[in-house]
Amino acid sequence: MLEGFLKMDDGQLYYTVSGEGNPVILIHGNFNDHQIWNEQVDSLSANYKLVRYDLRGYGLSSTPNTTFSNTEDLRILIDSLKLRGVTLVGSSMGGGIATDFTLTYPHLVENLILVAPSINGKPYPVRMMWQGTKNYINLRLKGRKKAIASFISNPYWSYLFPSTRKEEARTKLIQNISNPNNFCRYSPSLAIAVKPYASNRLHEINIPTLIMISDEDHVFNKETAETLHSSIEPSIKITMQDCGHLPFIEASNEFNQAVLDFLSKSSLT
Repeated sequence: MLEGFLKMDDGQLYYTVSGEGNPVILIHGNFNDHQIWNEQVDSLSANYKLVRYDLRGYGLSSTPNTTFSNTEDLRILIDSLKLRGVTLVGSSMGGGIATDFTLTYPHLVENLILVAPSINGKPYPVRMMWQGTKNYINLRLKGRKKAIASFISNPYWSYLFPSTRKEEARTKLIQNISNPNNFCRYSPSLAIAVKPYASNRLHEINIPTLIMISDEDHVFNKETAETLHSSIEPSIKITMQDCGHLPFIEASNEFNQAVLDFLSKSSLT
């Protein structure tokens, strides 16, 4: 495995590269870092060049102090690694980044895989926004360690976590979320979304797209997945059973096989 830091004028991104072949880039969501994809490495890197990286403000990447673009960060990473014809796999917020990137640089993306994704321009429910704001309030009032513990124990966020029946998966997720480098390191207002917003441009995406959602995810995320599926013509949607927001942890073998099957079929078209 190759690993390194991509130096930029105002920070750095940590990344890893495993395997050889057509490039597949995994983009994590909020409260996670590149290690959230550990269960995908062996399976996907056996057939593809697998790239994982930490978004700014997560994991080993630098903390932003001024406005920045996740889309442009990804472009710089792709250019630095001399990648073309990439497959983007985005989880949650990472799905929103993958969609923005595809709309901005369509010539660089061959396939799109969106896992319980967000869509920039589609507002979150008020209660979800309030619960997110509480994380920052708790951080200021209680400190980082106690704020993370409050987040994990908050019943509202239960859809994020595997059930106690899946002890190994649950432990892996809690370990990743408990990393202080992954929790509320910067104001979300610093991350600038592509405009016009993706929510009004989904019909422009015309590459093979796989949308994955879970039956136990939040209803808002299910609705968002359906919006994507109905708006992106060359898309298929898979519903993972007995899973929450991160099916690639809860049902990693099933998830990996679905990704490999999709990429195999899309390469034939």
